[in-house]
Amino acid sequence: MRKGILWGIIGVMSLLVLGAFSEKAEAIPAFARKYKTTCVTCHAPFPRLTALGEAFRLNGYKLPVGDELYVKDQPLSMGAEAYKRVFPQAIWPSDIPGMPPVSFQMVNDLSVFLGGKEPNTKFELPLEMELFAAGAFGENMSFFTELEFEGDEFAIAGWLMWEDILKKPLGENHLNFRVGTVGMNEIGLPDARNGNRFTREKYLYLGKLTLDEGPGLEANGFGKYWRYAVGVVEGDGATNEKDYYGAMAFKIGGLGFDGSGGTTAEGGLATAPSGYWRDDSILFGGFAFKGRDGASDKKNDRYGVDVRLNYKDLSLIGGFARGDNDGANEIQDHWFGEAIYFAYPWLQPFARYEILSSNLAGKDQARIIAGASILARANVRVTVEGRVYTKNDPAEANAGGSKNDDDRLLARLQFAF
Repeated sequence: MRKGILWGIIGVMSLLVLGAFSEKAEAIPAFARKYKTTCVTCHAPFPRLTALGEAFRLNGYKLPVGDELYVKDQPLSMGAEAYKRVFPQAIWPSDIPGMPPVSFQMVNDLSVFLGGKEPNTKFELPLEMELFAAGAFGENMSFFTELEFEGDEFAIAGWLMWEDILKKPLGENHLNFRVGTVGMNEIGLPDARNGNRFTREKYLYLGKLTLDEGPGLEANGFGKYWRYAVGVVEGDGATNEKDYYGAMAFKIGGLGFDGSGGTTAEGGLATAPSGYWRDDSILFGGFAFKGRDGASDKKNDRYGVDVRLNYKDLSLIGGFARGDNDGANEIQDHWFGEAIYFAYPWLQPFARYEILSSNLAGKDQARIIAGASILARANVRVTVEGRVYTKNDPAEANAGGSKNDDDRLLARLQFAF
């Protein structure tokens, strides 16, 4: 008994140390071990989430229906259930994962540049290594941590979330509070965010509009066919000004954000392996971000809308985002469309077209991202992808540059365990 408690304390301390670490949410195979199920239960393919994976994430890394029935790695109790009846004369009971819920991911890239860059081939083997830990502390608290190594640099992040605050007056899942690194899935378009993207290439609008998560506070909630999030994050650090954001999403058809409805058995683990990605539905999303330009201390606001149509084996996404930077006197408009087709459970071709239009000269861009994702195993993914610019004013402005200067072919191998 004492040994078990000691390991539990060590596990919690380790997670708290890791809790400072991360940049983004990715595939976490620790959940496959916890529930004794395949990665494609929640990913299509990793790191992109299925409808069930999205409900699992929103629900604090617990299955939205019957979680306790499917857990195979039983948690370690941190207090008796009877403590609830004598609270506040006792610490509210909870539990921690039976085994440390730690997962690893390695990413390897081989790039071939087609526009005359030197060197025109580049091995990044490995490009990065990531250590994840995530899970739940009892019924109403969850956590996520990540430590990412890339070359001789590392990035850290993590958060802790209290769930179902004011459950009786407001309703189940309607108000949760998160502290730590926030905005990973909320700063940006709900259906086209980098942490849930299908391609190796990140979405152009997020990079150009400098939209990223950061340290701060967030309130979020969801129902069957809606979800929201609002938050505040640290600004540029030069002043006391903070940045603010909000996001909303609505869904018609398919599995609800709360895990109800849909065509698969409630609880999710009965999803057919030949159709794990299917979720016939239409999703609408929007976001707004109110920030400051660090150089001029003038407003730098961003907002946008998107829509995703899922039907059988096809997923179509389209979106628009605008950045209004008073300090640079620039307005950027971003348009994009994306298509993903599940030819087989292990093979998915995809294509995306993105346009950046600026009121300033020498900033316009347009590009095509196309390729295929291949699952060699449920946790081993190969991505073959091309990036071709049809317009690239920044490259043309450089001496000797051309619109094709950043064209690239890439092969990526990533695996998680």
